Order: sequence, then structure tokens, then C-alpha cells
Amino acid sequence: MWKAVLATTAVMVLMLDAMSHAQIRLEGYFIAFENCEANKKKTSDNPGNIRLEPMHAYEMLGRNSTPGTHYQVKVVGAPVTEVRWVPSACGAFAPQDALVIAEGGGSSGGGQSPFDPNSIENILAASWQPGFCATTAGRDKTECQTQTLARPDARQFSLHGLWPDDLDNRDLFPCYCNRERPMSCRRREAAVSSIDLDAPIRDRLQVLMPGFASNLHLHEWTKHGTCYEDDRTEDTGADPDEYYGDAMGLLEQFNGSAVRALFEANIGQVLTLEQVDQAFQEAFGDGAGERFLMVCGTHRDSGAPIITELWISLTGNIRPDTDLGDLIVASPPRQVSTSATPCPRGLVVRARD
Repeated sequence: MWKAVLATTAVMVLMLDAMSHAQIRLEGYFIAFENCEANKKKTSDNPGNIRLEPMHAYEMLGRNSTPGTHYQVKVVGAPVTEVRWVPSACGAFAPQDALVIAEGGGSSGGGQSPFDPNSIENILAASWQPGFCATTAGRDKTECQTQTLARPDARQFSLHGLWPDDLDNRDLFPCYCNRERPMSCRRREAAVSSIDLDAPIRDRLQVLMPGFASNLHLHEWTKHGTCYEDDRTEDTGADPDEYYGDAMGLLEQFNGSAVRALFEANIGQVLTLEQVDQAFQEAFGDGAGERFLMVCGTHRDSGAPIITELWISLTGNIRPDTDLGDLIVASPPRQVSTSATPCPRGLVVRARD
């Protein structure tokens, strides 16, 4: 009998030990994207019918396992227990070590401002349009059907978008800020049917964003532009003219750099990540080569890897006279800002005749 009791006790101890190891302790904050339930148990029992407030930061306590399905957070004032479980897809984890305020007022993330869930940096998505047009996704786009060697996007980068982001957190990436609340960028929401653009802005945009022909500008404004912060005025947010004016100013600087020159000189050839890294260093200064992501697709005919765009990290206020290099080198390196892996090499596609 005692042997049975001891055996049962041992099994229970092992189970408890396994449970304690399964739950991962985390320090930092949970940034809610959705109005999710905060349960006492992972999927049930919600005393007080508590729901998270979107874009609010909650103290992070832990995760149920690795990679895990739920986070444990502290909801101040919740009845019965302030310790609640929320689905991991409901928001994003901002680690404590990214939030430590360094001497001089900056954070530990390279001189940025102290943690604020509403503080947003940006990613400039610069497309190599012939590459995109060579993919299955680009095949039937109007801008790809009409592309020629004489068009500017045959030899320079095009604007895909300017995406508000939090570069110290791989998961925090707010979108659709013109709805009741910001949403996760994983969602696919309908774009607005039109936006008002001044004629000079519209004319430039039609050249620098070939996807304008397929209403890419409406999609980008709805998903990303509505979350863009305009620091030149006292109000928060920017209108489409300001958003696209800033984005095009940055792209024009980029097209005047050694990176564009490298791509133009190697049309029809394969470029490596190391070559592009070096061009970023030459164009924008030390560390710039670690602050972009090279994105590749697959050629719809040959199956070869082809470079489709570069995602460039930016930190700081964007004004008409802002130097692009200063924004790039102020950003955290890509191993901090993204979990994606840059492609090691890809073909620089030539526009069709």
C-alpha cells in the first residue's frame, strides 16, 4: 500500500514539475490588438466578463509553453483574480529588455524614446517592380501588363508602402487605424473607395507607385497610412497628401543612392545579400547594412529566386528635409526588428521589352 502511495506521489510530483516547466515566465508587456476575453482559465471562466482594451499595455506574466497558445497577463482591477489568460494571437509581447530606459533618456534599443505602446517607427517597402511582375502574384496586374523598358520603374525602385511599425517588437505592427480601433495586420480589410490627393502628389505617385493603376494607393492608405503619425503638426495622424508626400520623398532619396545604382548595374544578374549590405553601408553609413530585409519571390516561369523588394527600417521624425541615412542607422538591426530571414541571393529581373 505504501509503495502504491509513494508511486502515486512520485507521479504527481513529476506532473507538477512538468507543468511548472511548461509555463514560461516572461517580463515585459502585452500589447492588445483585439477586444479579447481575459479568462481565469485559458479558454473559460471569466469573472466580471473582462475583455482587453485594444492598444493598451498589460503587465506580462508568462506563456503557457513554447511556442505557446496563450499569454498570462495582469489585468488591474479584475474581480476574483487579476491574473488572466489571453490568446497569443490577441496581441504582441514587448520584452522587458527592450523597454529599459538608458542614461540620457533613450531606451536600450539604440537611442530611441522610452516605451510607449503608441510610439511607432516605420518600414519603407521599396519594390523592384520587374521582379514583382515576374511572380505569379504580379502576372495579371495592370501595372505589370503595361510595363516597358522605357518606364522609370524598369530601372529604379518603386513605392510599395510606408508601414508604421514598432521595430523593437517583432510582432507589434498596427493596421487599419481608421476603424473603431487598430487591428492586426494579419487581417484583410476592404480598402476605402477613394482618397483626396492634391494633383502634384497624385501625379508623382502614379510614377513612383506603379501599383496606383491597380488601386494599391487605396489599399496602402487604408491599411498603413491611417496609422501614420505626422509630427509636423499638433494633431495626431496625417492625411493622404502628407503620408504619400513623406513616403515619396524617402523613396526618391533611396533611388539616388548606391543601392539603386547597384541594382541598375546588375539587371539580369544575381545579387547576394552581402553585396546589397555593402551598398547600404556605402550609401547610408555604418550599420545600415543590418537594417533592411531583402525579400525574394519565385520566378513564375523558371522557379528561380528573384528579388522583389527591400524592407528598410526607419526610426525618427520624417520631415521634408530628413536625411534617409539618419533614419536608417537610428533603427534597431533586423535580428531585433523582424523574425523573417533575408533571402541570401536573387536575380535582378529585367523589365520586359
